[in-house]
Amino acid sequence: MHELSIVSNIFDIVEENAVKHQATIIHEIEVDVGELAGVEFDALEFALENAPRSKMLKDARVIINKVQPTAECEDCHHRFITVEYAATCPRCTSTRTKIISGHELKIKSFRMD
Repeated sequence: MHELSIVSNIFDIVEENAVKHQATIIHEIEVDVGELAGVEFDALEFALENAPRSKMLKDARVIINKVQPTAECEDCHHRFITVEYAATCPRCTSTRTKIISGHELKIKSFRMD
């Protein structure tokens, strides 16, 4: 289950940055996870609930924002929701499309004192 290592890395990055800013507690972490990021959302939730937490992260609330996959047509520049990497443009039927969101896995923000 690589979701546990993802959660551990998120906690490490947030805590490292909090220490740099002389914080003593982290209240909230907000993370954007694309539906095409290769993350199993149920396993991610399980990992968040069960991953070891430092004193600084003990009560931190973690918000996971699911990012819907969006593609853009390279011919007509139409943007559309998709569920696959190789999507056909619904406007012009071009196959020259690219995913522009939905594959990210990033820490959006965190709140600390």
